Amino acid sequence: MEIPCETVIGRRFTIEHTGAIVISGDAVFGDDCVIRQGVTVGLRNRHRRGSPRIGDRVDIGAGAKLLGEITIGDDVAIGANAVVLCDVPDGCIAVGVPAEVKVRRGLREVEMV
Repeated sequence: MEIPCETVIGRRFTIEHTGAIVISGDAVFGDDCVIRQGVTVGLRNRHRRGSPRIGDRVDIGAGAKLLGEITIGDDVAIGANAVVLCDVPDGCIAVGVPAEVKVRRGLREVEMV
């Protein structure tokens, strides 16, 4: 597991299963985030700085990759093995490779960009 001391991590950050977790020192996590084994949160390529900014109450599934200067909103779920390369608005889910953003069932409609 690799989490540099420069990484900003909110309160009640939970790692449910350890192993193969890599997080960039530029990454920012909000409160109540959960990650699992095999998650990478970092740069999209080595020639350009910028890592994800992750909101509050974000659940990141096993093997997911969040790459580049993207913003993940509050109350978001990232599916297992998803490759997220774009912003994810509040209350949405991101699934697939590359990830497709969808509104979570039971939550209010959000404007999709």
